[in-house]
Amino acid sequence: MRIGRVQLGPGAIILILALMGGLVYVGLQQLGILEKLSSNSNQNKNGTAGQILDKPEDLSKIALGNLPPSSVSPPTRTNDNPPVKIGIWTWQTVSGLIDAVGGPGKSGDHLDSCLCQAGITNTELIVENDTSKQVQALAAGQMQLVTTTGDQAAVDINGANQLLRGNKAKVIWSSGYSFGEDCLMGPESWKKDPQLARGALVVTAVPYCDWNVTVNWAADNQIPVNADEQVYDPDAINFVNATDHIEAATKFTQNAKVNLRNKATGRTEAYEINAVATWTPGDVMAVKGRPAVNYKGVNEKLQKIVSTKEYSYMMPQILFGNADWLNQHREYVKTLLRCIARSNEKIKTDPDYFKNRVAPLNAVVFNMEGMGPTFWNTYFNNTVENGVPLGGSRVNNIAEVRHLFGMDSNTPIANTIFGITYSDHAKRLRKLLPDRLSNYATVEQVVDTSFIRDITDERSTTGVYTASFDQGQSQGKVVQANFQIRFDSGSAKIKPSEMAQLQEIRSLLIRASDTKVSIEGHTDSVGDFATNVQLSLARANSVWQWLKDSDTTGVNISDRRKENIEGFGPARPLPGNTNKDEAERAANRRVVIILK
Repeated sequence: MRIGRVQLGPGAIILILALMGGLVYVGLQQLGILEKLSSNSNQNKNGTAGQILDKPEDLSKIALGNLPPSSVSPPTRTNDNPPVKIGIWTWQTVSGLIDAVGGPGKSGDHLDSCLCQAGITNTELIVENDTSKQVQALAAGQMQLVTTTGDQAAVDINGANQLLRGNKAKVIWSSGYSFGEDCLMGPESWKKDPQLARGALVVTAVPYCDWNVTVNWAADNQIPVNADEQVYDPDAINFVNATDHIEAATKFTQNAKVNLRNKATGRTEAYEINAVATWTPGDVMAVKGRPAVNYKGVNEKLQKIVSTKEYSYMMPQILFGNADWLNQHREYVKTLLRCIARSNEKIKTDPDYFKNRVAPLNAVVFNMEGMGPTFWNTYFNNTVENGVPLGGSRVNNIAEVRHLFGMDSNTPIANTIFGITYSDHAKRLRKLLPDRLSNYATVEQVVDTSFIRDITDERSTTGVYTASFDQGQSQGKVVQANFQIRFDSGSAKIKPSEMAQLQEIRSLLIRASDTKVSIEGHTDSVGDFATNVQLSLARANSVWQWLKDSDTTGVNISDRRKENIEGFGPARPLPGNTNKDEAERAANRRVVIILK
């Protein structure tokens, strides 16, 4: 080949073609075209993004009569058999409840079910993912028990109490926990450095459970959250609203740009959606519909950044009702709770029971097109596909319910797992969106553990869930945050004045119980370097000891979680901090909590 006066050899021609190809690739990547091509290639057989299933299942082929019968031993029969409707979500934490009822229709339609065997024949499950509608039905007497999550409970109970005209809504039970399925999914680089999420645009149902996961993660990493859905803040995490987790996944996979006013420039600009906060099956839909994300000019794999696997005690399922009705039907309620506890125990100890009976029942009750027993069985556990963990729920035995409410450790309800999940998010929501939660009842006003206490003879063969760090452990960084703990000069003794800050760290560690913990101690530059290093280590150890002592059960905070404790003295001041005055020196006297 000759270009002008220059004769090119084969090697030069190959080099030129390679350079041209590279330029075209970079151009397509910058324009986001590669990402769209990647997304389109993963559309389902119907060509509809957001409705993707590899093998859609035909629900009409599920014959309830052919399923294995219940093998749960029923409690003593009761004569208290009122007509009851229980509101549930399409959430597998209620698997034991579904098994206890026996399927769609009334419990009396399923003669082998635990409830029917125990004399309860008029109980029916109503699937309604909008708890505000469940609450309206509760207030109207059309439902007797309704579902929410621990972190969402303040909002829903506040709404119920307004309609019931008093603090009548009472939490009486928890059927299980979200255990991975509620999540934030985004560019995988965020797992290494959460601060990279500044400036991201996340689609989710605001301000519900998955929004809570995202806001918790952002707050724990001290990343600003922009709650104004009309404005884009390049230094914060921003949100696009969706009606529910399914629409969130659909909007994410469709990847249409959103016009927002840039807080920095004042101009209205079009922004791509970079991440989605959703729950199963939304996580499955998202990763199969849009497996790659173009984020700030770089094409990255979509990854589950944080979920209720790491925040394993953040999102308990909660069952609550009207105190007046509950107390009128105590025998019914106690029998119901016994059946749920026994079904959950069976599920925990017999995977085949879940696979062959409960998963088909879930499919029929949830009634989501194409999502049959295989789907619900697959995603009940945390399943890794193409390097991305998907799904994940767990159910509670009676010991775990008691642990949630601190009943065996005599922990004040405000300091229990439920108290933490209830109060932490309520405080954040009031700060970010005060119009959504102007007021709420204290946790002491909303919990009634008397029904659980009345069945103290109920036993479980399985213990309380504790994290296993042998497999499935997150490889990325979940949280890195600075906390200023003040000590007297030269001392590592915890001061009473620091209790509020320590309680904040404790709440974080309990919510995120499936993470390993590292604590770094730091000092200012005053004094001898070697002495300061020893002092910072002693202070970090003091903080860890206080945290361990605060969990008398040893379930959520123990040495099993300890990754590392180090003291750096003055060697690692905060960025830009030179210890030039007392304010800067005080900022450097800190501990850093890292969760992985």
